[in-house]
Amino acid sequence: MSCIHVTQNKSNNAVKIKTCRKRDNYFFYERITQQKNMFLCLCITLVADYMLRIPRVAVSVNAFTIDTIGVSRHCSSSTAECCVGKFSMSSPSSFIVSKKNRIVMKDMSGATTTEANNSQSISKEDLKFFTVKQLKEKIKEMNLPIKTSHLKLKGDIIDFLFEQYSKNLVNHDNDENHTIESLVSGHKPNAVETEAAVMNVDKPVEQQRRRRTPLPPLTDNNANNNIAKPKGPSSPKDIIFEQVLKLYPPLNEIQSVIKAKEAGENSVDDLETMLSLNPNVLKGLTGLGDMDTRQRYHPMLTNLTSSDLDIVTAGTASCVPGVTRGVSCTALRLQWRRSKSKDGATTGGIWIFDCGESTQLQIQRTGSIRPGKISKIFITHAHGDHSFGLPGLLCIMGQDRDRDGPPLEIYGPEGLRMWLRTSIRYSVSRIVPPYRVHELMDIPMAPEWKQGRYGNRYLHELDPRSRGNKRKSQWGTQGLAGEDPASWISRAPMLNIEASPQFGEIEGGRDIYPIYNHPKCVDGAPIWEVEDEGDVKVFAAPMSHGVPCVGYVVDEENKPGRLRNDLVEPIVTRNFKALKESGMRAPMKVMAVIKDLPVGGSYTFPDGTTIYQKDVVEPARDGRKIVICGDTADSRAIGGLAMGADVLIHEATNAFLNGIDKDTSRKMVLKDATIHGHSTPGMAGYFAKKIGAKRLILNHFSSRYKGDQSLESISIMTRIEQEAIQASGLEEDKVAAAWDFMVLPVPQN
Repeated sequence: MSCIHVTQNKSNNAVKIKTCRKRDNYFFYERITQQKNMFLCLCITLVADYMLRIPRVAVSVNAFTIDTIGVSRHCSSSTAECCVGKFSMSSPSSFIVSKKNRIVMKDMSGATTTEANNSQSISKEDLKFFTVKQLKEKIKEMNLPIKTSHLKLKGDIIDFLFEQYSKNLVNHDNDENHTIESLVSGHKPNAVETEAAVMNVDKPVEQQRRRRTPLPPLTDNNANNNIAKPKGPSSPKDIIFEQVLKLYPPLNEIQSVIKAKEAGENSVDDLETMLSLNPNVLKGLTGLGDMDTRQRYHPMLTNLTSSDLDIVTAGTASCVPGVTRGVSCTALRLQWRRSKSKDGATTGGIWIFDCGESTQLQIQRTGSIRPGKISKIFITHAHGDHSFGLPGLLCIMGQDRDRDGPPLEIYGPEGLRMWLRTSIRYSVSRIVPPYRVHELMDIPMAPEWKQGRYGNRYLHELDPRSRGNKRKSQWGTQGLAGEDPASWISRAPMLNIEASPQFGEIEGGRDIYPIYNHPKCVDGAPIWEVEDEGDVKVFAAPMSHGVPCVGYVVDEENKPGRLRNDLVEPIVTRNFKALKESGMRAPMKVMAVIKDLPVGGSYTFPDGTTIYQKDVVEPARDGRKIVICGDTADSRAIGGLAMGADVLIHEATNAFLNGIDKDTSRKMVLKDATIHGHSTPGMAGYFAKKIGAKRLILNHFSSRYKGDQSLESISIMTRIEQEAIQASGLEEDKVAAAWDFMVLPVPQN
């Protein structure tokens, strides 16, 4: 048990106060009113009560001759100590309490001792114990005519405050002179007596706790001595800022330009004009794609070279598009493939995964995705931030696409074909290119989602009794067409709208049914074999979301090993004339024959030299695997297909950022994300660790998280990355919180 205890030493008049963080200290008043030195006890109790609560408070004390004062009350909180400096009780005085837990005495007549004066003013070292928020509030109270948006680091804020006080010589002594006598006598405080309401014992404790005391006068201790003092501990926000500024050099230049403008060191009024004087800084602030600061300096991208397969994140937001982020759209560029196969079907180009609202605008903003090169579009689920952009994108593609060429292949959940047919027919959009839709049939809801009371939606079950068995629950067939007669997938087959080439749709769309006995099924969840084009296969598995939703796996087949030219070419050169005499027009082509030898095969040259396949051909290389999850609160069903993924693209809609997110907790954010069918960075990192992913890309961020290149935005996304890094166990250069138009090359294995 701990207590509040106040004592005074007879020999040196030093008062020692032990207090606790308890909100009901005002109950002391009834007990201490029977004490001999009632008034002084009341004052010391107020000091103890406010010592750890506000930056500074003044309490008046009458002159008393005292021996020892003891006031105690039991509570369950921890105890903190504060020692009071020496003082004289010959005249009325005041206790002054600072945030540094220091109490000094001040003479109420205005005459203060040197010790009191030195203690009243808080130095730079004292200010380092205030929070950034408290310091910024003080700046707002000063009503300065200049902007202070460049002040991000705590040290800069403190230096700025001292500089302004040295210019204006602001004196705040009157803010501390309101005494307890005025409260007892009922004197109405004037405008200067700003702390009267705080010291009013008649008000509830919670109301008093909300009050804030202005910061004390600022003095620079370095003005009195030339001894440099070490900096105080940096706040978590300062640490992140320092890390980001170290990673992204252009941000340092931007910060220096902004500081110069705010300080009036440059006569140029327009910041953009100032930045235009330095093109590198301007490009680092507004560039897209390869010119984006993050594209050049992010740890994941600094050491990567170009590849024949890369990922472009055209949209990384959730719900609705914003100024700095478009909604879900990810492009996969298969640059090693031919544009057409022998039968005329499109086999290469660009594949789009999800097509949210404004995708057509996003694609026009970047040169990384050409509408005419898009050959396939995959939709994960029906929500608007994943599908509303599809009709508009088709209209743009139709403007520069040969209508006699191969059709665009579109894949998505059941009901997509009729929805797209209706949208194009209603808008009379004859400009769309030829397309056909392949539907993934019978997508079940995850077992943790239960149908609501009125049957028109599914709700995530958070019953603690069932939560522990969620991983063991088997996927069933709930949520299929016909279960809810009012749902679109139940109504769509009843619509009498036929496909029409005049509106782009041609015959040949497939209905792809699930496989429940696939060797990579997990917990009874089905798998769809979406596409097989020989060198690349596409699979799908269901996600845990509020509507039927799938995630896709793009699996490249293993590639043959490379031919060791250093061993083969000298032999071919030696036999060049003999090979040509034997009827081979281009003798060097024999190297391709040797590379394609079957395992265990051999080739004999005219001079009798025999080469064995195992000696001159390297082992086969594993194909690359890209996993693109749709919206999900649990990606377990795709785990079998996703094992060993080269890149996992996983949503991270919600995150808890300590110091930024108020009135919530990590547990509450996790719960909120889950019941809405979404994930946190930690959930994404955990799944990446489970499947052994080599790289993790986070996307589908809440609109709270801006996607621009400002210091604040990049710092927040860095914190989100750190949460995923901690959960996944991956290195810093293996995790990235995606931004719009990020380009990630996927190197060959």
